Amino acid sequence: MTDIERPEAAVPLSRWGVIGVAAAVGLVPLNSTMIAVALPTIADDFEISVGRASILITVYLVAMLIGQPLSGRLSDRIGDRRSVNIALLGFAAFSVACAVSGSFSTLVVARGGQAVFASALAPSVQSLLRSGTAPEERGRMFGILGSVLGVGAASGPVVGGALTEIFGWQAIFLVNLPVVVIALIVSIRLGAMAGDNNEPPGPAAPHGRILNRVFTASFSAQALSTLAQYTLLLLTPIILTARGWESGSIGLMLSTLTVGMIVFGPAGGRAGDRSGRRRPIFFGLAIAMAAMAGLLLAGVDVNPVLLAVMLTVFGIGLGVAVPNFMTAALESVPHSRTGSAAGVLSMSRYVGSITTSLAVTVFVSTDAGGSRILFAMATVSMALAMVVATWLPGSPTAPPAASGPTPDLEGEPL
Repeated sequence: MTDIERPEAAVPLSRWGVIGVAAAVGLVPLNSTMIAVALPTIADDFEISVGRASILITVYLVAMLIGQPLSGRLSDRIGDRRSVNIALLGFAAFSVACAVSGSFSTLVVARGGQAVFASALAPSVQSLLRSGTAPEERGRMFGILGSVLGVGAASGPVVGGALTEIFGWQAIFLVNLPVVVIALIVSIRLGAMAGDNNEPPGPAAPHGRILNRVFTASFSAQALSTLAQYTLLLLTPIILTARGWESGSIGLMLSTLTVGMIVFGPAGGRAGDRSGRRRPIFFGLAIAMAAMAGLLLAGVDVNPVLLAVMLTVFGIGLGVAVPNFMTAALESVPHSRTGSAAGVLSMSRYVGSITTSLAVTVFVSTDAGGSRILFAMATVSMALAMVVATWLPGSPTAPPAASGPTPDLEGEPL
């Protein structure tokens, strides 16, 4: 069976099924942020500096950056459900290895192994969601996925701090096991529903490139909006710390950014299912840019209430746009390339976040001086994201016909 002939939703996923497999991807940001609050305790236990312990964060991020495109390609070759299962089992095994590590060097190696399998989760789950949802439901389902990712990222510091304080740092790795079990149950059930048929897709159509116009626009818009998002994530603590705020209060302020993304993700995806991807993406980016422009005008002396409002508005705008980035990008490539496309698309977040991190290092001082430069960069990046969003489909995507791909589905190859 060729890619074009393959049915869009051979194994239909319910909302709870989507949440179950999305929980697997939620482990990725959870384990990225959860360990940050445990670093001092880990450093004390192994009698090293916190700076040296921070290599546990670096190893994870580097493995995610490099591993996701490679893992996506592997998912295309062996099948998305099989790739999900392997990634979950490997992630669980190395999480246990992290928890029982008797030396810091062993912990670093185990953490690297955990990150390698974590890098396989996002591409394979996104590929599974595409093949397991009908086109008219896909945006909403990717919105649910985005909400789960938001919950994972937001809850990481809280969960990590509580577990470390009550049970020790080892608990931040063992807490992954119940989530892995739930995701495996859902994945195995999907296999049973499909008659345990997990053959990888057939060869891609020769003109079915990943780097078509729609995919490139989605990648660029997501990278640019992530740059703005990380501007808020990095600058807000610097600005508030300079005013004497405690970490708990700063975390509460940052949660206003995440709430909008979590709540409005499914609604944004549903809007894209009905009206096409371009309109909700453009609308969401416009809202987010307005919030960023407001912060640019206010500067470092921004009133805390206004800051909270702008963070919330920005989160709402991004929540509406992000599910449609993912859906438009993955719908624009052949089924046989979905995993590869998801892996490459995931890199866009790291492009944006790394760019912002470097800019903060260069321009911003500990007293928040230079913050306006970052706000200006972020505002411009959101404006550019709105420009590239005009390349995205302006009407709902139709399933591919048996005779070949439609122009809306494939986009224009670059």
